Amino acid sequence: MALKTVRVPEGLEPQFADVEKLVSRFFLDRRDDPAHGTIEIFGERYVLVRAASLSVEFFSLVAELYGAGREREADEFARNILFDLAHAIGKRDAQNFHAKMDLTDPIARMSAGPIHFAHAGWAFVDISPESRPAPNEEFFLLYDHPYSFESDAWLRANERRDFPVCIMNAGYSSGWCEQSFGVTLVATEVLCRARGDEACRFVMAHPSRIEAAVERHLGEARDRPSYQIPDFFSRKRTEEELRRARDELEERVAERTAALTNEIAERAAMEQQLLQAQKLEAVGRLAGGIAHDFNNLMAIIIGNAGLLSNRLGGDSAMRAFLDEITSAGRRAASLTQQLLTFSRANVLSRELLDVNQIVSDLGRMLGRVIGEDVELVMELGVGVGSVLADRGQLEQVVMNLVVNARDAMPSGGRVTLTTSSRDSDAPLATEAGTLQPGKYVTLAVKDTGVGMDAQTKAQAFDPFFTTKGAGKGTGLGLSTVYGIVKQAGGGIRVESTPGAGSTFTLFFPAVDAVATARASERRVAVARGSETVLVVEDQDQLRNVVAVALRDCGYTVLTAADGLEAIDASEKHAGRIHLLLTDVIMPKMRGPELARRLVAARPDMRVLFMSGYTDDTALGGAPLLPKPFAPETLARKVRDVLDERAPRK
Repeated sequence: MALKTVRVPEGLEPQFADVEKLVSRFFLDRRDDPAHGTIEIFGERYVLVRAASLSVEFFSLVAELYGAGREREADEFARNILFDLAHAIGKRDAQNFHAKMDLTDPIARMSAGPIHFAHAGWAFVDISPESRPAPNEEFFLLYDHPYSFESDAWLRANERRDFPVCIMNAGYSSGWCEQSFGVTLVATEVLCRARGDEACRFVMAHPSRIEAAVERHLGEARDRPSYQIPDFFSRKRTEEELRRARDELEERVAERTAALTNEIAERAAMEQQLLQAQKLEAVGRLAGGIAHDFNNLMAIIIGNAGLLSNRLGGDSAMRAFLDEITSAGRRAASLTQQLLTFSRANVLSRELLDVNQIVSDLGRMLGRVIGEDVELVMELGVGVGSVLADRGQLEQVVMNLVVNARDAMPSGGRVTLTTSSRDSDAPLATEAGTLQPGKYVTLAVKDTGVGMDAQTKAQAFDPFFTTKGAGKGTGLGLSTVYGIVKQAGGGIRVESTPGAGSTFTLFFPAVDAVATARASERRVAVARGSETVLVVEDQDQLRNVVAVALRDCGYTVLTAADGLEAIDASEKHAGRIHLLLTDVIMPKMRGPELARRLVAARPDMRVLFMSGYTDDTALGGAPLLPKPFAPETLARKVRDVLDERAPRK
């Protein structure tokens, strides 16, 4: 039985003869239509390509692209890409041919490959009897291409290479056989006519067996030819190793992730706290930029209203208008105070305060604020103690919490204010941080309202976060409470359940109660004096208000618009200057620097700073009058500073 397109071992000839007829019939069904530029074989369109363009000329093109000195790199790239391309084409051609010809037996499917190879013009195939084709990793095929199109192209070009050139033949053959047997295969050329060998010889095997198969075939030959396993399969092996390493790494990562769950949760909490601090800081910078000028304007309004009120005498009708102006000015200043409070950038006037007294004093006003449909209950503990805080801020805390409680009860309900003392031997965890063991005064505000879910509770202290409708809340109330409590060294606990109300419990460090009694003694009468006061303020209107208010109280007043004018006024004044009353933030020279220079020249002069926005720690503990202020507040503060036993150094 003579085969025309392939040479095979004797036992395989009958199967190959049957397939040869099948493939010949396949290629006889050919139609050429140059008018449409088509060549069709068995209903499939084919493309004729010059053999040299996919061999010697392709290598030359790649070499030109890489440039001189990179020939080895260019050759390696050309071999890899040609093998990958041919291997993929061989698999697809086999899949298509098997389907069209209804071939299912692996040997029959493989047999069609060399015959198809010959009809397509790639090469004649001579299969060695040593071959053992099998559908597993034991697959082995040894074959020659006496007339390979690739080696023929190199010989026609009169070029010889020191490496095998039949790259596409190896790729296509291994791709076809891989598709036929369903097992991964690779072929490598061990002899090549283009480098002077007697034939083009190939070894095909599973990637894990290919090197052993080649070595077994070559044996101990004296002139062992060089060969190269296609990089496509080397890459595949590398990828498999990387994949296994990745799987092992993922397993280790999963184990470590489980162990680090608590740490990750703690880090997330810390990041949330950092975000909270950054938001507060950002708003604080915004507020601080306008607070100084804004509070100066409010001081002018409130100060002039106070001076005019003092001059009206018994004209109650006019006094009512002035009271409205003063009240509006204080409310406007309160907005800036809220912004500065939760950013912790406001000016504080701390004093010893009786929490029970503060809550009691606010009782009547709170009743008017919450309305008739909300019951206000006060449960004030006995011997609760005192705290060191700013009176206005503490009142604001109570007011904000009660207003929030009222808004959480749209259909009415009950608000309960409870004070107590607590002596803790262990650290106290709060939403505002962990408090150290010690004595604390607690103030709890409890409502019977709608309550909060976990998400709302987590955002409750965020600036501008509000659950109220548009125009019904700024979102600064609880942020302000948070800032005030933190400044006072305290903490906050929140307990809330949807539908069951909320309880906000504030913790303030307790201080000596005897000192509280002394601090609660207030001076009601307007303080007067005859000393000389140097007033330094860059705002003309505010400087005039302060000067008039002090002169009304009997003081001799010198004025200056900035630090340089103040130094000049001090040098020109022959008598004693008892008090320097200066703004902190001014052009040309800031208040603290001015104070140092004047006190150096006048050691007996006392200093009182005034500011609407500064950190009182930057003043070295010197007295501070927050802006805006009423004339009577100014007079009391000036009198207090002048009445100190020793001059402030």
